[in-house]
Amino acid sequence: MATLDVNPHDYQQQLAEKKQRLTEMFAHYNAPELEVFESPEQHYRMRAEFRVWHEGEELYYIMFNQETREKYRVDQFPAASRLINDLMPLLIDAMKDNDVLRRKLFQVDFLSTLSGEILVSLLYHRQLDDAWIEQAKALKQRLNDEALISTSLAAHVR
Repeated sequence: MATLDVNPHDYQQQLAEKKQRLTEMFAHYNAPELEVFESPEQHYRMRAEFRVWHEGEELYYIMFNQETREKYRVDQFPAASRLINDLMPLLIDAMKDNDVLRRKLFQVDFLSTLSGEILVSLLYHRQLDDAWIEQAKALKQRLNDEALISTSLAAHVR
């Protein structure tokens, strides 16, 4: 399995490449020079989504290399907000031994705010039932207690 190679020190180069690419895209239209607003080199994304990989008793997040489609494990994601990074391991730890919550879970989406709130969407390949609702409420309470954050859990069935 590949590994995540995110280096915050590449931020300036990536920003320059993005500015160049956009400038070239709009050169055709006599657009004014781009005004660029830099983000911090880490924790600038307020949303992130990860596939969930089940391997025996293990449960972890993965992403896919855009070029090779090879999957790689993601335990932390430096581009995502500190809140998302703090919650990622707590969520996996809370669900890994809970068959009701982990069964057929295939994706987790995080959406955080600057004010310390976060929406977590759990996406499943199954119909959810009363047992799931009960366990999800307990999970939400546990995360609120452990992380001292305001979380909202949403589940989507595909």
